[in-house]
Amino acid sequence: MPKFIFYLIEPFFFMTFILYLFLACVTAGTIPMVQEQERTEIKIVHELFRLRNEHKADSAEQYFADTILVYMKYLRNVPKKKITQSDKSFWKTHPGNKFEITAPIQLTLKGGRTTAIVIGKEYLDGNSYQYERIEITFDRDKKINSFRGFKWKKER
Repeated sequence: MPKFIFYLIEPFFFMTFILYLFLACVTAGTIPMVQEQERTEIKIVHELFRLRNEHKADSAEQYFADTILVYMKYLRNVPKKKITQSDKSFWKTHPGNKFEITAPIQLTLKGGRTTAIVIGKEYLDGNSYQYERIEITFDRDKKINSFRGFKWKKER
């Protein structure tokens, strides 16, 4: 191998190594902040409970599918208008009703359906409460098609 080629190649590798070290130091200090994007379902759940706490059944109706498979304990395969009427009559008898989310919302995805599990305190009269676990199932269009509540014993 001719000697002049060696003189051309060695500085190239040396300069490449220096450039690599320089870029490694510069970019390490300017790593962009990675923001976790909140899932649409979590935003819907927060907005739904805000509207429910304000007793705005008509506004909350937009988040439900046209037919709800299960709503709370006794309503099955009902149109969303029936859910709105049910909520209004419930809030008429329980004007102090509100729900406070006490744990992070958990999402599970199974067969194209997303289920949000919400744990919190339900205040029926505004003062005393019971812990509840709410399961909200979304269809592929991000509409609620199941809303079930269960009494829950808080683990200590």
